[in-house]
Amino acid sequence: MRYYDYSKTQLEYEADSLNESFDKERLIRPKKIDVYDVVDFIHCTPDWFYLSPDQSILGMTAYNNGYYYAWIPISEADETPPDSIVYNGMFPKKTPVEKGTIIIDRSINEGDNRGIENFSCIHECFHQKLHPRCFMNRSANYQHFCQKKAFRAETGDRSNMSAIEVIEYQANYCAAAFLMPREAATAEFLKTMGLRSSPTTPLQRTYEVDQAISELAEKFSVNYTPMKYRLQELKLVSREELSLDEYFC
Repeated sequence: MRYYDYSKTQLEYEADSLNESFDKERLIRPKKIDVYDVVDFIHCTPDWFYLSPDQSILGMTAYNNGYYYAWIPISEADETPPDSIVYNGMFPKKTPVEKGTIIIDRSINEGDNRGIENFSCIHECFHQKLHPRCFMNRSANYQHFCQKKAFRAETGDRSNMSAIEVIEYQANYCAAAFLMPREAATAEFLKTMGLRSSPTTPLQRTYEVDQAISELAEKFSVNYTPMKYRLQELKLVSREELSLDEYFC
C-alpha cells in the first residue's frame, strides 16, 4: 500500500483548509457542528449500517462502488437466517455500497455519545480527502474499514508503524485538528484557565486543568480524551505516559 508521509504541519494545514472553506469561524472559536454537513460538503454520502456484530468496526469509507456484508438484526430480517451465521442476534448480508459513501456504525448513531460519532465521522472524511490513492493497487471494489483499535490515542507515538497504522494516525490527527483547531483551542483553554498568554511549559495535570479539559470537550463537541491529547499536542498540558487503553472514540 502506498501513502504520503505527511508532517504534522501539513496535517494541520489540511485540517485548517477544510475549516476555512467549510466554516472559517471555527478556526477562531468553538462552534457546535453537525458532522454530516461536513460529509455533504466534501461531496460524500453518509450512511449507517451495523458494520460488525460487536462494535469492533466504527467506520468505513468507500473509494469505489462495491459490496459489504452489513450485519442485520434478526428482528429486521425478511426471513429467518440459518443459525450457523447468527452472532449476537445478527447475521451478515451482502449490501451494495456506492463510491464516496462514508458509513458510521449504527450503534454509534443510535447512542447518545456525540463525541464518538463526531470524531469517527471526521476521521472517515479525512480518509476520503487524503487517502484514495493509497489503495490504487487494491481490488476495484475495495472499501476501507476502521476498527476501534485504529482510534487508539497512542497510535501516533509508536515507532515502526505499518502503512495502515500511518494512515489511521493521519486521519486521527486531522480529525483532532479539524474539530479542535489550534487557534480556537488555545484561546479557549487560556480563557478557561484565566491565563493571558500560553504557558512557557505545559501545565501539570491538576483537578482545575482536568475540569478545563472537560469544559472544552463539551464546547468543541468531542470527548475528554481527544481534547486532552489535543491540548498536549499544543503543549498546553503536560503529557503523562500514554495508555494503551485510551481511545479517541
